[in-house]
Amino acid sequence: DNPFFARSIANRLWAHYLGRGVVEPIDDMRDTNPATNEPLLKALADHLHDVNFDLKAFTRTLLNSRVYQLSSRSNTSNRDDNQNFSHAAYKALPAEVLLDAISYSTGVPEKFNGWPQGYRAVQVWDNRMPSYFFRIFGRPVRASVCECERSNEPSIAQALHLLNSPEIMQKIQHRRGRARQLAGRKLPPTSIIDELYLGTLGRYPRAEEKTLMLEAFTGDDIDRRAATEDVLWALLNSREFVYNH
Repeated sequence: DNPFFARSIANRLWAHYLGRGVVEPIDDMRDTNPATNEPLLKALADHLHDVNFDLKAFTRTLLNSRVYQLSSRSNTSNRDDNQNFSHAAYKALPAEVLLDAISYSTGVPEKFNGWPQGYRAVQVWDNRMPSYFFRIFGRPVRASVCECERSNEPSIAQALHLLNSPEIMQKIQHRRGRARQLAGRKLPPTSIIDELYLGTLGRYPRAEEKTLMLEAFTGDDIDRRAATEDVLWALLNSREFVYNH
């Protein structure tokens, strides 16, 4: 019966999937902070009420909507749009998802203290387990029930960790890792680059990207392994890898 409840929940779920609420900040629901699209927010609240506050049914509607399925690629008319949902917004991956993605892309699983080998980060429920990666990438310690405990905001510490941390380099240079295996096979550099792109970004490189990456394999005394590791390192630090888009 609370007229603000449906609007608040609908706005929160919209922000979770679209990267930005119809009302921002998402919990600042007041007359002097209007929605960017009031008819949209009303329609979302009405729909949530119509499905009897079934969050799965509401989520199904959001994920099947055209606006959720828009590309993140912008054009000249919407490049500067940050509030009208004219294209998908980049969102930082949660800490657990990013660590699993790095482990998969390098071919080296993470070993968590007290957990069997092969467990993924998304399976680890123990919030007391010390992990520098989890801490700097915003995994909550579950000290409160506030959603604000999880932080997906990018930071310099995160960028520096991906660029320079020995833990990431150990995965890239691991003797059983993807880079070492590809470098040890009799593959041309173009095929190595294709395999790395498929294993990290899930797509083939574009022509200009392949030309750029081939420079790592060009020269008189090229170390194939080092070149392969350099390309993998560059892909792990790309915006396309670190962000959901």
